[in-house]
Amino acid sequence: MNDDLNPASFSQSDPADAASRTPPARVRRILVVDDEAPARILASRVFSEAGFDVVTAQSGFECIEQFRKRPNWFDLILLDFSMPFMDGAETFRRLRVIDPGVAVLLSTGFMAQVENRIDRMVAAGLDGVILKPHRPDELVAKVNGILQRVKMSRVGCVASDMATSA
Repeated sequence: MNDDLNPASFSQSDPADAASRTPPARVRRILVVDDEAPARILASRVFSEAGFDVVTAQSGFECIEQFRKRPNWFDLILLDFSMPFMDGAETFRRLRVIDPGVAVLLSTGFMAQVENRIDRMVAAGLDGVILKPHRPDELVAKVNGILQRVKMSRVGCVASDMATSA
């Protein structure tokens, strides 16, 4: 009997073949926005070492420009709250106009002074807040948690959309 036509050969698969057919995991992409160069450099290094593709911006204006160029490219935006000319709240508002579903983590060292503004941002869909100074492992864990939550909510939306259309 020809082995190619043997039913037993169909059920046996080579793990190496399965691995070669598995598509590679997509690299996570983050836009780090901070007016302070040391904060941008540190965050860029931390996320690069954690396996992210990182783009940085030094202002809200630059953030909006980067996001408009590639609106579907970024998985998350790490956004500093306190920046000159266009602060994090205004930058967030403009990002949401471009893409209401964009994932944004706000980074701030001034929670008490801006709590009511941040509350409004959370009500408008802000995904989280992290207080400065933050440890690298804490920052990566927070971002990974948000990305997992966003992924699960999108899967839930697709599943519920499919159920209602059936």
